[in-house]
Amino acid sequence: MITIEARQSIRINRPPDEIFTYVSDLENLVDWCSVIISSRSISPGTIQAGTRVRTTVRFLGRWSETTFEIVEYKSGHYLTIKSITGIASCVFYYQFDPAEDGGTVVSQDAVVHLTEGSSDHPESVVTNAVRRQVKYDLQTLRDILESAVLGEGTESPELAL
Repeated sequence: MITIEARQSIRINRPPDEIFTYVSDLENLVDWCSVIISSRSISPGTIQAGTRVRTTVRFLGRWSETTFEIVEYKSGHYLTIKSITGIASCVFYYQFDPAEDGGTVVSQDAVVHLTEGSSDHPESVVTNAVRRQVKYDLQTLRDILESAVLGEGTESPELAL
């Protein structure tokens, strides 16, 4: 088994609650997570621990279906999601800390466990790709949220035109 760990942080010029609301809506993964091709909630009701989303993932040329579940949820503070189906066992932990200037430091810890033979690429290629992806995805999240305009009653950002 190959275990890959990646940790990244980024400062986003938005309040923690706003960022948390966007990130915790797992259907938004398709907008900012580069490996998620589609994302559809399979849990009714409000977003909370236990909420599940079914995704189509494309990583290093390989397609797979993965179901993620929110396993920890503290509104505005942290969120942990883990895969419950798919070819790789993954856990993603997000923390949202207020910055002194009114923005937020968003930290992401990712742990991915790949079974032998689940990739045609050497371990170093997979490890580097995961680490680049985590960094790139947080930068994309920042770009989306800092350019977004929230309308009244809108739960997720809409890009300003």
